[in-house]
Amino acid sequence: MLSIIISSYKPDYFSALEKNIAETCGIPYEIIKIDNPGLMGICEAYNKGAAKARFDNLLFLHEDVEFVNQNWGREIIIRLQQEKIGVIGLAGSNYVPFSPFAWWEHLKNTFINIIQCDQNKNIIKKYSLIQDINTITLDGVFLSCRKNLFNEYKFDEAIKGFHGYDLNFSTRVAEKYTNIICHSIVLKHFSEG
Repeated sequence: MLSIIISSYKPDYFSALEKNIAETCGIPYEIIKIDNPGLMGICEAYNKGAAKARFDNLLFLHEDVEFVNQNWGREIIIRLQQEKIGVIGLAGSNYVPFSPFAWWEHLKNTFINIIQCDQNKNIIKKYSLIQDINTITLDGVFLSCRKNLFNEYKFDEAIKGFHGYDLNFSTRVAEKYTNIICHSIVLKHFSEG
């Protein structure tokens, strides 16, 4: 029911995440690993992964994460069954300025549902929400959508590297659909970024 696409460059992170997903997802899934030690931008990697997906629901996921709660896969499916929902994320903003920006620069309009850790897995800050939040932009650490929606928008391969792709994707989708930050999926992110 869920195709999980991961652009991977650190085998130890990937192995730990693969085990974590098996223990927590709670629904049938497949993992599509795109080995990417600097071979291509994340947009190209994610588009290649999505083309291989067998299921109708997709999750684009960074590999330096760990799911905390059980049955988070069901939370994705419940939301994606609603036709008005575009992309589900765990961090983002409902404000888009006219100039280039990072979604987290507008604190008043920023929403996060992630436990932020350093690379040694020490907790830096816990963010949590008590309800889903409608948003426009989403952070690329976790992006989930229906495959048919993805096929309509795809990641823009003109964006090279590993930054900005998430804002581009989520704002384009938000022109037609409602993006949300999900409150009931708890994720640890092992990056200070």
